[in-house]
Amino acid sequence: MADLVTQTCELELSIGDTIQVGDQFLTVVDIEGDEILFQLDTDNPAERDAAASSAPRSCR
Repeated sequence: MADLVTQTCELELSIGDTIQVGDQFLTVVDIEGDEILFQLDTDNPAERDAAASSAPRSCR
């Protein structure tokens, strides 16, 4: 069995902030008191959003 490595870090977060944990990206969706709701992404949301905003759009 592999040893478990634990790391503690305190952060001030706001809705919309994204943090990376390993290969996963967590985006803060909601904050209520001491509870934080995250959205889990496997791709970097900042890179995805930048690619989407620079992608050509078509209108009919």
